[in-house]
Amino acid sequence: MKKVIYLVTALFIVSCSQEEFNIGNPNQADAARVLANAADFQNFNISNHTTMLSGQVAFSGIYMRGSADQFSTTNAFSGFWDYCDQPRRQVLNTTANDDLADQAAGPWLAFNGVINNANIVINNIVNDGGEVIVSGTDVTQQELAAAYFDKGVAQGYLSMLYDKAYIVDPDTDPNALEFSTYQELLDAAIANITTAIGLATGSFEYTLYAAGPSLDAATFAQLANSYMARFSIGLARTDAEAQGLDYNQILTYANNGLTADFFPPAEENVFFNNLQDWSLFDLGPAGYMPTDQKILHLFDPSYDTDYPTDESIVLDPAVSDDPRLDLYYVYVGSEFGFLRASRGRQLFSSYKTIKFFNGNDQNQSGIPVNIFSKAEIDYIKAECYYRQGNYGAAAAALDASPRMSVGMQSTTAAGPNVLNALLYEVSIELDLQAGIGVPFAFMRRHDMLQEGTLTMYPVPASELEITQDEIYTFGGPAAAGEVGTASGSNDWRNIDLVY
Repeated sequence: MKKVIYLVTALFIVSCSQEEFNIGNPNQADAARVLANAADFQNFNISNHTTMLSGQVAFSGIYMRGSADQFSTTNAFSGFWDYCDQPRRQVLNTTANDDLADQAAGPWLAFNGVINNANIVINNIVNDGGEVIVSGTDVTQQELAAAYFDKGVAQGYLSMLYDKAYIVDPDTDPNALEFSTYQELLDAAIANITTAIGLATGSFEYTLYAAGPSLDAATFAQLANSYMARFSIGLARTDAEAQGLDYNQILTYANNGLTADFFPPAEENVFFNNLQDWSLFDLGPAGYMPTDQKILHLFDPSYDTDYPTDESIVLDPAVSDDPRLDLYYVYVGSEFGFLRASRGRQLFSSYKTIKFFNGNDQNQSGIPVNIFSKAEIDYIKAECYYRQGNYGAAAAALDASPRMSVGMQSTTAAGPNVLNALLYEVSIELDLQAGIGVPFAFMRRHDMLQEGTLTMYPVPASELEITQDEIYTFGGPAAAGEVGTASGSNDWRNIDLVY
């Protein structure tokens, strides 16, 4: 059977028509026409940077956040309830699912679109010998480095979120495409990001959006290493798989990573955090996506892991000496908002999240867009040390992070204490501060997800119908412990929380 190339809609933010670029097929891009106006070509590349970054803080991140018990809901809008319900549900991977475009298909389309556009740039420069000279300055190598980076990051997210995907290069035969494993995708991502670092020299600039801020070569290299650390440690689907990761290499990436937060400013209607926009929506007393019991239980281990089903009971506030309980969350008591007891009162919450709240509107110029925090690098280092059995170094890395500087929490240098502290920090400090999938991937690789939770997305049914491949799915208690579905063997609700 002939394999049909995936067709994704390239996202264009610059004022250039599709006809100008002749990009119907990335493997047949017309270099002469694309490069006829170097400034337009550069703007096309910059628009792809914006798309790549926006995909990391997109609406689609809500579902992974629900699967990781970062928020709770009984609201069926866009299928939110499907990813928070208990027992866990199977992923509805069918084109009959009206919400598929936001769920499994959301990141697939976004990141494959980035790869498509990056291949156009790479093809025109590498294969067709194009040059990009803007205002008399040759920026060809700069634009090539940026395209390899965008492509590598997009592939990294596909490796982290899906069981398989395509590896598509400018010279790939569209009639011979086959799926690659998530490990193969990661390898391709690392290779492309490494190439980008090597090309980013001298007066290099990576511009985030049109007329927006730029990264110099040094900061770009730090961010690139940070992504390689995030994807490499985030690859494992189970604890057993995580035990085989190369933690020395991941530590090398992290040690060369960010030394400060990468929180670039939003640009209204161009670049903003849509994941936060939905997650932090305030209904007045209640939150639209209330804080899951997991968060309160981490702060206060005496707190119930599930909300009481007795409708006469309203939980009292949690108790903690960590100031982040009051800095990041607000107790709302019996103001339950959209929560419906008929859909499972165990999903209720008496808290809402206020961290990063900006008056129900994250789409405002100047608001920091939380792409990658220095704290995540701290926790990656600590987790590497934990996996290597160096609990003293792990505790020291945690003490050097916001766990101590903001939360004033110390960590005992023992395996269970370190692991619990990492769960605490990734769930509380990194929530809405690391884009899509980071808390989810942490819980997945430590078997902490609830039984039956998906551990990765299947290829969306909308894609499989095009390629005429068999449609499949993951999730649900009946599939617990199978590939793609969590066993629940270290379910966070059963952990003895010592720090």
